[in-house]
Amino acid sequence: MLGCWLVIAACGAGSDAGQAVTPVAATANAAESVAVATTAPLVVDDGAEVEIPLAEGAAMIETVEAPLACLSTRQQAAQLLLALLTEPELAAATEMAGQGELSNIGLLGSPGSGLADGLASMRAASALPMLVASDEEGGSVQRLAGLLGAVPPAATQAATVSLEDLRDLWAGYGTQLNEIGIDVVFAPVLDVGSAPGILSRSFGDDPEVVTNNARAVARGLVDAGVQPVFKHFPGHGRATADSHERLPSTPPLNELRTWDLLPYDALLNDPELAPHSAVMIGHLAVPGLSGDVPTSLSPETINGLLRSEIGFDGLVYTDALNMGAIVNTYGAVQAIELSLRAGVDIVILGGLADVTPALDHLETVTASDPAFADLVRSKAQRVLEAKSAGDPCT
Repeated sequence: MLGCWLVIAACGAGSDAGQAVTPVAATANAAESVAVATTAPLVVDDGAEVEIPLAEGAAMIETVEAPLACLSTRQQAAQLLLALLTEPELAAATEMAGQGELSNIGLLGSPGSGLADGLASMRAASALPMLVASDEEGGSVQRLAGLLGAVPPAATQAATVSLEDLRDLWAGYGTQLNEIGIDVVFAPVLDVGSAPGILSRSFGDDPEVVTNNARAVARGLVDAGVQPVFKHFPGHGRATADSHERLPSTPPLNELRTWDLLPYDALLNDPELAPHSAVMIGHLAVPGLSGDVPTSLSPETINGLLRSEIGFDGLVYTDALNMGAIVNTYGAVQAIELSLRAGVDIVILGGLADVTPALDHLETVTASDPAFADLVRSKAQRVLEAKSAGDPCT
């Protein structure tokens, strides 16, 4: 009889030594719990019942709620969506954040002096931790240029600023961003080359130049407590078109490995940067990798090349899903679902008006697809952990 307990830890209960017991198991319903005990009853030969301790790891009954048990499906799904918005839309965003249906935003336009107060008010009202991001590459892509002063484009930075000074420049700029309430910067650009849509946003045509300058920028941001996001994986620098307009193609994967992917291999394996960085997936058609499917919707690109091969385990964003490379072929909610299934953690939406339809769709899919519900829950946990929030339900 003792041997039976050691093997399955659930052979009898009470004084009925021969009655099998089915262990209590966690279910997809977050309201249910798992009971885990540290001792088990054992009936000995004389009929007496004694309690024996279970070995560590064999405990069965203790009240343990499922992860994120207090969050609705919509609140979990909201962790996976980032809405782009302008400063005047912060009031509407604050209302949604108070319901837990908006947890990540990215800035559009040219915010003014009221931005810091607006972000602080939104955070104070939010039901869950907020993440605030901004495009701050310098040059033509710098949301806060009017507020903090213009930074030259990447090409100019690489040509005129030493690596040491570049790190200091971005540490100073990042400190100002941090003080305003910006957590994440969609930069630096790791694209090697000046393809349509990239131009002076690239540090240059040499992978080593791109790597060294991007490392300096990223280290400066990390010094300031701001997370850098490397983009546009796996490399837009030699693409055939601007992905804002249509889906571009790139050289085949075997060529990307010897050129465009070199900055990613270096920086995502840099122990000083990798734990503090994220990656944005571009909308690209890569022969030998994604084929005609945009890389932002491609499991082979995200779960395969980026996660399994390169070994990156941090947060992964899409580029904005309102770009021509996506909307010319895919419906909005279809693209959201496909990108999450492909391995993305946070999907960038074109605007605040896209949030509710996205939540509606994800709620519907999770109700009929338990595996997708588990995927949403696990990704929501990842995002909350990245915000240093852990599980808000415990």
